[in-house]
Amino acid sequence: MESRRIFYDLLLYKIQSQIFYNSIMVRMVNPMARDLFKTFRDEDERDVVNIRKLLLSIESKPEIFKTFLPGNTK
Repeated sequence: MESRRIFYDLLLYKIQSQIFYNSIMVRMVNPMARDLFKTFRDEDERDVVNIRKLLLSIESKPEIFKTFLPGNTK
């Protein structure tokens, strides 16, 4: 599998986990548990930022051409 696709799937997974932690935090009554989920959400946010930087660096690399097209031979 292509590394860009793997990191993109990981990014979507981390974003979904942030959504999950936010939905749990809203309904949580215990302040210590709410802080724990907030910590998890913040860690995922840092991961999302790092994965986005990594994806940008992968996508901005120039691609190496493996085939050459013949020029006009007239």
